[in-house]
Amino acid sequence: MSWPETRLTIDGELVAAEGGATYPNIDPSTGHEIGVAADASPGDVERALVAARRAFDESGWTDDVALRVRGLRQLDAALRDHLPEMTEITMAEVGAPQAACDVAHLGEPLKFLPYYADLVESFEWTTPLGIADTVGGPAERWTEREPIGVVAAITPWNVPTQINLAKTAPALAAGCTVVLKPAPQTPWSALALGRLVTEHTDIPPGVFNVISAANPTIGALLTEDPRVDMISFTGSTETGKTIMRAAAEHVTKVFLELGGKSAMILLDDLDDVSGPAMTAAFGTALVCGQGCALSTRILIPRSRYDETVTAIGELFGSITPGPPTVEGTTMGPLIDLRQRDRVEGYVQSALDEGARIVCGGARPEGLDGGAFYLPTLLADVTPEMRVAREEIFGPVLVAIPYDDDDDAVRIANDSIYGLSGHVFGADDERALAVARRIRTGTMSVNGGVWYSADVPFGGYRQSGIGREMGVAGFEEYLETKALARPASGDAR
Repeated sequence: MSWPETRLTIDGELVAAEGGATYPNIDPSTGHEIGVAADASPGDVERALVAARRAFDESGWTDDVALRVRGLRQLDAALRDHLPEMTEITMAEVGAPQAACDVAHLGEPLKFLPYYADLVESFEWTTPLGIADTVGGPAERWTEREPIGVVAAITPWNVPTQINLAKTAPALAAGCTVVLKPAPQTPWSALALGRLVTEHTDIPPGVFNVISAANPTIGALLTEDPRVDMISFTGSTETGKTIMRAAAEHVTKVFLELGGKSAMILLDDLDDVSGPAMTAAFGTALVCGQGCALSTRILIPRSRYDETVTAIGELFGSITPGPPTVEGTTMGPLIDLRQRDRVEGYVQSALDEGARIVCGGARPEGLDGGAFYLPTLLADVTPEMRVAREEIFGPVLVAIPYDDDDDAVRIANDSIYGLSGHVFGADDERALAVARRIRTGTMSVNGGVWYSADVPFGGYRQSGIGREMGVAGFEEYLETKALARPASGDAR
């Protein structure tokens, strides 16, 4: 099997884009072209939507639970069989080191398909509501769960396979059909899934379609089309707002997983800050700071501020970015030069507002051409600064002092976002009490890891709408139908 896959998946076939159009895929660690991907046109989007709509309405996919389970398990087997190729693709187009592939990019996401296959087999599709006296006499009532329809899944570049699977696995399990539109920077990860579905599963033609394109506005066509029943989007809050406006025209359901500016609170009873320092430093390094749920605001007791900043800076500053193919690399590049320049702009704005650099704050030497930036810790940051309020999406941590628990909670909640966070303290119950006061969708207490296929993920406020993963993520792709018949009818 030749890799990478560069063709679109439309209606069960691997096809070139209209007119054979392609665009270059760029290695962020060198800035060089590593290959091409199909550059879809509006006509290709139309073909994918026609196929997805027909497959949902006519193929029987929506009613055949056994077929869906078989398809998911076949895709899981194919993905595991081609894990070396998927790893190579991820290292090439994302710049992810092997360690990141083993965990965030591929290792944990491999659990999604079997989880949803198991869930579908045990899910209660029908819920009896009993008999009740109604204006028409005794009635037997029940509810049935049905797939919502055609899903437009629009995904970002930071952990592409993880998010591609987090959206498409539950959608397919629910009986929906899918048009997957990946970010322009990471087309191969999605196109590979299309090929695996086409060549290694019994999933019917039209159920799973993949459209890659250089122009991100191609995705807008999916958000505006009345044949789409649900838009599942992960990306920036500003783009999420644009999608909501487009969806309002046809009252299309939206799932939005958006930005974050999560806080890590270190309580004043903490004797050893090495654990939190390692969590902040290596969690950020794993994806070069390009993770919406990362705790990039470090809230430190004012009485312990200097020593804690020094400890975190020493650990964070010891991480050396490098090419993902070099053994031992912990942190790779940002996704492209534009993102690196954006990060540099944020660091400069912090300096202009009075912050200071503890470590990093520059491009590493000897890595010209790649989108590399040193792990950076900024101190003397106040909650009003841009770097404390806006999502940077790069390897930058900001250290903010606080006075007491109430002050820490106030600062943590003073955000348009509410996605995740951490609390570390010597007294576990006190740390848990503080965590419960933070208005976010997920929280880690003393290093506990919530991330798993069965745990719902999503945020409060402008971090999004709905939940991804877990049973809650599965039910995002379902409708609820209530039915009733005279109680004298056959027992259901």
